[in-house]
Amino acid sequence: MIKRATICLLLCGIVHCSKKEQNVFNFCRDFDPTGCITPVKEIVSYPLERSTRNKTIRDFANSVYFRGDRLAFEVKNAHARWDITFECLRGFYFFGSENLDKHELEYLELRENNVYGLVMLGSLIEKKYVAMKALPYRPLNKFPVTYTVACGKDVLAKRTIEIELR
Repeated sequence: MIKRATICLLLCGIVHCSKKEQNVFNFCRDFDPTGCITPVKEIVSYPLERSTRNKTIRDFANSVYFRGDRLAFEVKNAHARWDITFECLRGFYFFGSENLDKHELEYLELRENNVYGLVMLGSLIEKKYVAMKALPYRPLNKFPVTYTVACGKDVLAKRTIEIELR
């Protein structure tokens, strides 16, 4: 009897240990078929040396947009209550701690059970500073952005990172 219980406990332990962690979220600068390229943690910095800064904030945002910088992400081993399909996937981002003014993620991709997506940095700047777009450029403070990825109403991941422009 003790041997049978021990074997059951060992099998349960093996099954539990072999399960992959689900909905593992990472921010990164881009992704390729293998996953995130250059993962970033709490703050992501973008250099501004090749951007227009002698005009308006909108011109600056457009310059950064066409430069191609992006804030991408991955959700490895995505799992929800339902099967994850491209049709159920949705994602949005917002600034600060309130999601009153949500914006859709610009790109979402589902590969096997991994979700990838991104927003162009220029779009983030344009949406964050929409009220200042016609003003002359001035250095912008770092700001938080929160990404939320869901399948239907089931949230797979919600993470925040600080963006620094230098």
